[in-house]
Amino acid sequence: MRLHYGWMGAALVAAVILSPAAARPGSDADSRAREYVQFLVQQLDQWTRDLPKAYDMAMMRAPVDVSALSEAEKSGADNLRESVGRLSALSQAPNLLANAEFRAQLDKTVLAATPVNDALSKQRFPEAIQSDWGQVRTTLNSLASAYERPGLAVLDPPAPGSGRKQAVAPPPGAVTGYVVDQRCAASGKAMWTNVSCVQKCVRDGDKVVLVTEQGKVFQFATQDKIDPESYGQKVAVTGKTDGDVIAVATFQIL
Repeated sequence: MRLHYGWMGAALVAAVILSPAAARPGSDADSRAREYVQFLVQQLDQWTRDLPKAYDMAMMRAPVDVSALSEAEKSGADNLRESVGRLSALSQAPNLLANAEFRAQLDKTVLAATPVNDALSKQRFPEAIQSDWGQVRTTLNSLASAYERPGLAVLDPPAPGSGRKQAVAPPPGAVTGYVVDQRCAASGKAMWTNVSCVQKCVRDGDKVVLVTEQGKVFQFATQDKIDPESYGQKVAVTGKTDGDVIAVATFQIL
């Protein structure tokens, strides 16, 4: 029997790992099961690689209400990524199928993933994160089932618009304006909401800036905190301002 390396049923994987043939070190079934577990760990590593950055960025703007999240939920993506890294290192053990340390780390990884799973069921995170999380949860649950360990609950995200606030006032001390590229910022208000033009200019290497209604231009201290979904949108930004440079603390589309 050959295992298909794709999104297989976890029950089949568990049956292979726990079968008498698999229990014999060096058997073909043992080798195939070990390879499949390593494949799942590799997939988990890939799906969580960019999660902390996307997750942290999503918490900076509506409709996510970061004040409604626990501290464990706020730091969940970073903790999960760290736990997956340890699991990945342990997946190279020669006695992987019976390795107690790997099983213990698998339990810790499920535990680390739980706050993220809960947060995504409470708040309306971007669709890209919700979609990727479905892959993370499926992969992690396949691993947990294969080792007969408890996995993550399958929780549905809030319905679109359910977490969106109406008429939200900018935070105290926030700077409001439009997220545009430097060239569009100097081209008048008609270009500040031209999303396609901003996207094209950024692809061509231009930096994004914040331009206020009065035409004052602020540079962002770091470009990687600016979500492309905000291009051409009016936003409220809080953070330390040094002259015309803003170090973003929170970022909210109005």
